[in-house]
Amino acid sequence: MRSFALGLYFLAAAGQLPTFEQFKVDEKYTGKPAVPILQTRMQRTFRTVIQEAAKEGPNFAGHYTLAEWGCGAGCVSMAVVDSKTGRTFDGPFTLLGYDLSYVYEGSEEQLEFRLDSRLIAARGCPGEKDCGTYYYEWADDRFKLIRKLPATKKPGQP
Repeated sequence: MRSFALGLYFLAAAGQLPTFEQFKVDEKYTGKPAVPILQTRMQRTFRTVIQEAAKEGPNFAGHYTLAEWGCGAGCVSMAVVDSKTGRTFDGPFTLLGYDLSYVYEGSEEQLEFRLDSRLIAARGCPGEKDCGTYYYEWADDRFKLIRKLPATKKPGQP
């Protein structure tokens, strides 16, 4: 694991972006999804969307369901549910705004994630500030920020 982390350090230093393949998982849980265990205020507030997403089964990191919901125009929030146990985790931000006056690295998807990877790319402005593309690794039941690329203003924008 240490050599893997060291490799990621050199990748970041060389200016290369993290890829989903670098954070590959082999497991793909196919059992019945567990009922979410809602622990935080945010999780209880958005219980319906989290429960409905969890019923669909894993869509992230092998055996997790990433539930996402809108929080206004150009805004998204999220939670992660372990499909095996039902443990539910808050996302790395309370809300992720999307300011159209900026250019973000990568795709136009605000949240990008895969079933076969522990990586998530989040494009926008966490807490409606500091806009950029954020790369998080899901490890040890939490998100770890591994890279941030600041967004740039579109030409002609103040």
